Amino acid sequence: MTTTLIVLKFGGSVLRDELHVRAAAEEVAAFVRRGARVVAVVSALEGTTDALLARAKAFAPQPQPFATAQLLATGELACAALLGLALDSIGIRAETLDTARAGLRTQGNPLDATPIECELPGVTEALGRARAVVVPGFAGRDQQGRTTLLGRGGSDLTALFLAQRLGAACRLVKDVDGLYEWDPSRPGKPPRRFATLPWNAALELDGTIVQHKAVRWAREHGLAFEVGSLGTHDATRVGDFDPVYSSEEASHPEPHHAA
Repeated sequence: MTTTLIVLKFGGSVLRDELHVRAAAEEVAAFVRRGARVVAVVSALEGTTDALLARAKAFAPQPQPFATAQLLATGELACAALLGLALDSIGIRAETLDTARAGLRTQGNPLDATPIECELPGVTEALGRARAVVVPGFAGRDQQGRTTLLGRGGSDLTALFLAQRLGAACRLVKDVDGLYEWDPSRPGKPPRRFATLPWNAALELDGTIVQHKAVRWAREHGLAFEVGSLGTHDATRVGDFDPVYSSEEASHPEPHHAA
């Protein structure tokens, strides 16, 4: 994908630990060195959200939703800071935003909210100062300024929403090199990888790779996006396309949950 502005989303299955954060930084750097400006949307490090949720439930079986959202959102904030530090360490000037400066406004259930608008100056002004901007995914703020979450896997929706508002391309970076007919880790005949896929067909696939809520939002807004892995140029394009299988041989790494 060649573009002057791209949103790259890195999920928890990619950001497993600090070493993988450095790999994500190299991915951002590769796009920057090709002339792009990058908005990197990050999930929490793998396992962080579950650990934080367990801490919340240690106080009550059904913890207070807004307090839970505030606690869980700290995972993405920490990971965004780590990616910003990793980019700085390899010579890429980056600016890291917190949830308030990212400007994502939501409505509805505080743990499964819907984005409704984005106050873009925080992002666009940062892009004017740096080639890369790092944004925590998954979280936003409601009209009262309270922290909310976009549902499990919601960083996908953060990335798509920002891309649509910025007029940018979007790639969801996963631990698989695209979308397949079925789970590539299953025994038996290897599935074929899709080169292109319509939104409706993507919704028929396992929602653990790309959040179905995010795919439905992209369909509603006519937004095409890519699903690929670190360090690969090929990816599955999802949008107003016919389903077409890739003719290339592809590896089949074990998929993890969406994040």
